Amino acid sequence: MAAPTGNHDDTTQYYVAWMEQVEPAPEIEKTIDEIRQEHFAYLIDLETRGVLLAAGPFRDTDGSRHGAGMMIVRASSLAEADAITAEEPYRKHGVRTHKVLPWQWREGCVHHTLYVKGGAFAIG
Repeated sequence: MAAPTGNHDDTTQYYVAWMEQVEPAPEIEKTIDEIRQEHFAYLIDLETRGVLLAAGPFRDTDGSRHGAGMMIVRASSLAEADAITAEEPYRKHGVRTHKVLPWQWREGCVHHTLYVKGGAFAIG
């Protein structure tokens, strides 16, 4: 029996959005906590729509940060991926910058998670 080829379609185009902190941080009208809440709501929306493959900070196991983070999104073009990333709340409020690169998912294994109204259920 052949090994599974991963949880992806070879015709799907992905984009990696590298996020970096803006130094020095700009003056903003909202608190970072407010932006963080918008950020999580935005990621949940992208997940629900099937746009977001993965996202997270660059962080060591001891909690040390290395820059900001990254998002991997499904999009029909680089321009669309750039627009999706530009709407991410930290980016939208000028706290982060981003760079988007096309990425082809060819190897790896993913465990499925089913999201039902904000709850997560692991499958496999």
